[in-house]
Amino acid sequence: MKIKIYNDLGVSKESIKHCVYTLRLYAPKYNVDYITAQEIIDEKWVQNTLLLILLGGRDLYYVQKLQGTGNANIKNYIKNGGNFLGICAGSYYSGNYVEFAKGTNIEVISKRELKIFNGTVRGPLLAPYYYNSHKGARAAYLKINPTLNLNIKDCYAFYNGGGYFIDAENTKDTEIIASYEDSQAAIIKCTYGDGTAILSGVHLEYEPALINNQSLNNIRKILKAHDTERIKLLNSILDFFGNSLIERNL
Repeated sequence: MKIKIYNDLGVSKESIKHCVYTLRLYAPKYNVDYITAQEIIDEKWVQNTLLLILLGGRDLYYVQKLQGTGNANIKNYIKNGGNFLGICAGSYYSGNYVEFAKGTNIEVISKRELKIFNGTVRGPLLAPYYYNSHKGARAAYLKINPTLNLNIKDCYAFYNGGGYFIDAENTKDTEIIASYEDSQAAIIKCTYGDGTAILSGVHLEYEPALINNQSLNNIRKILKAHDTERIKLLNSILDFFGNSLIERNL
């Protein structure tokens, strides 16, 4: 079984780099591979895919490439017991409606076809977003939902333009895993048919060791100091998919 990372028009190469590094470090038993929009449309991937990941980037390009058959195949895959992880742009794309940078020259406000989360994903929350820049990057403080009994302390994760899930606490088949410091939902678990989707406004895949931009030195220090808890959170999130993907002992 493979973990498939969507790699096509609009996907952040930086996000892919971090995701591949993280999975190969903490889930070495699984084959990590890429998948294109055309491959998703062709549907030959479904039977051997343990987890489909849609990362950060530009959601409008995801619409362009996956609208129609691509989205239908993703929904059917999850509905029939598949696992899905949407991060940053991947989580915006997975809601019923996206409100991004409203009132600015980069705003995106429209319905989305995937609709894994039956609600609105709105952002950015912690700082304005700038394309091709880390100017709006932050170390996002995450409050772990105590009712889940995950035995994880509150922690930090890399943030750059991510959204939050409006009224997630009152949305059917939705459970909040972690919230931002102001209590807006940051990471949610959605039950969709027989499958599971985890949507995250923060970049859980980002490894502090790979953050080498000098402008991010302070953020890297914060993330590094709390990295054990981030890895525990990542472990728990992957375990929600019903498979213990993380093999490294902390």
